[in-house]
Amino acid sequence: MLKNISRLECIVNDKIFHLFCDMDSPLDCVKEALFQFQKYIGQVEDAVKKQKEEEEKKEEEESIVSSEVVEEPQEA
Repeated sequence: MLKNISRLECIVNDKIFHLFCDMDSPLDCVKEALFQFQKYIGQVEDAVKKQKEEEEKKEEEESIVSSEVVEEPQEA
């Protein structure tokens, strides 16, 4: 099947991005699709941020435990 499409191209930081859609797509539908893409990217960013925070918290807890072990006085 052959189909006419619209393609938008944008270059950001020397990277090329494309948006393909049906030629007769209503603009409100295109805006909604773009919103859904932004929402998805936001969820990915939130997941990455949460993972980094958990790793930092784990490293901090490990450093506290190791410093407590070192600071204990030794008996002769």
